[in-house]
Amino acid sequence: MKFKLFSTAVLSVTTMALSAQLGMPASVTGAEQNAQKATTQTQTNASQAAAKAEASAKSSVGSLLSQLSGQISPSALTDEFNKGKSAFQSQANAATDVKTTSGLLQKLEAGLKSPAFAAAWAKVKDKWLTNTKAATTNSQLANSLKQLVDNIDPKSLSATWDKVKPGFESALSKIK
Repeated sequence: MKFKLFSTAVLSVTTMALSAQLGMPASVTGAEQNAQKATTQTQTNASQAAAKAEASAKSSVGSLLSQLSGQISPSALTDEFNKGKSAFQSQANAATDVKTTSGLLQKLEAGLKSPAFAAAWAKVKDKWLTNTKAATTNSQLANSLKQLVDNIDPKSLSATWDKVKPGFESALSKIK
């Protein structure tokens, strides 16, 4: 972006110098106006990209939670959770605050049947629940989500999970 702004500025200065040599008023050249428009557009695009990234970061734990719930086999979930799964996914995708997302993470864990978990889950569940309830940042929630995923028996996940997992883990690792 800096190079583009620099290039635009150089173009503008060059255009003004040429206009002066040719006796044209520099302020009305089309090239200068185009350069100013390009600069303004570049700044607008950068602002919009930053806003999208910020919004994405706020909702990423919820979005990943929704994605995970879609990758869990229906037989690994309680009947009650299966009935409300679509509403759960909508809520998770819309979640932007830590408290709401924490509650949804706990709800997913509670909606998993005992056999859906690896044997080690019994040893870490209580601490996980304490940490998840006490979370105050998206990073803490991301850690809880990672720990939950790591303790779900792979047999309880869909056949496509292996393809989804690398992107899921990458997105999870970027949450700060």
